[in-house]
Amino acid sequence: MDRHIRIEYAGGATFDYRVSDAAAVELERKLRDWLPDAEITVDDQVTDGLPMVPCAGLWEP
Repeated sequence: MDRHIRIEYAGGATFDYRVSDAAAVELERKLRDWLPDAEITVDDQVTDGLPMVPCAGLWEP
């Protein structure tokens, strides 16, 4: 199952991606460490138009 991840930077840029359920857990954890001022949201609001997260394979277990 895929998930929707939204990354909202404190400076205003927002990015929405599709990511696998397993990868979403790891990616969210890493992003919270790397980007403490960003708002990271993971949910089930997946649409056909969402691009896959760049380098998706890096986040797969």
